[in-house]
Amino acid sequence: MNSMKLNPVITDNHMHLDRKGAYLEAVKQFQRAGGTRIILVQKPSFPTSLDQFTAYVEDTLATCREVREYVDCHAVIGLHPAEFDRLYNSGKKRLCYEILYAIKPYIQEKRAVAMGEFGTPHYPVSRDTCREARQFMIEALHVSRECDCPIQLHTESLDEHSIRVLDGLVREIGCKKVIKHFSSPAISTYETMIPSVLATESNITEALSTGRPFLMETDYIDDPKRPGAVLGPKTVPRTTCRLLKNGILSMEGAHRIHQEMIESLYSIE
Repeated sequence: MNSMKLNPVITDNHMHLDRKGAYLEAVKQFQRAGGTRIILVQKPSFPTSLDQFTAYVEDTLATCREVREYVDCHAVIGLHPAEFDRLYNSGKKRLCYEILYAIKPYIQEKRAVAMGEFGTPHYPVSRDTCREARQFMIEALHVSRECDCPIQLHTESLDEHSIRVLDGLVREIGCKKVIKHFSSPAISTYETMIPSVLATESNITEALSTGRPFLMETDYIDDPKRPGAVLGPKTVPRTTCRLLKNGILSMEGAHRIHQEMIESLYSIE
């Protein structure tokens, strides 16, 4: 069954690309499977200066332009928590904040549609690093609110209590476009944040059963040492097609996930 006929717009909400990886071949695989739009998240590249970070942003924007030869593509730019960890623990906390504020013009000039990934490390770190990463995430949320732009959050695994705590923080700051990247399918606890669920068939089936809104992603890393990690580039369109074919996902539901919510969140026309 042709997924393009079933659903004209199919969006991967979180994908990385790397010129040293499959790169445009991954885009072609996504397109051949029925994918039509990529939200391209800047891949961690561990800058050591503001100029270096800016160069990485410009490369992400150039990648977007190249991807648009095949599918629609929009950039998300930010400082990954692992990058924050390395900079903070090498005495460059100030640089982290300089990078954060340097992102604002890209958003204001609509060269990027969102901020991300920001948040906290998903691996063990010192209590001090965890505290500072959380404060940096809070400042990023404030910048997101000021710019009225979406922000993708990367965090450690969250249980129901942790989701409620983070949701409460987001609500308190006043952010209305916060996307929880790498969400599990147990999304019934979410109230303010929008979960972006890893797009295996079992995950999406479970997420659909909650009746709550969510997005679909692969978190494709495009690392030649880890081919297909986290999920391969064909996953979102293939999963969408199969769930439509099996009657688990409706056309209306697919339209809401892949087009309605995406275009509303990211202000994509």
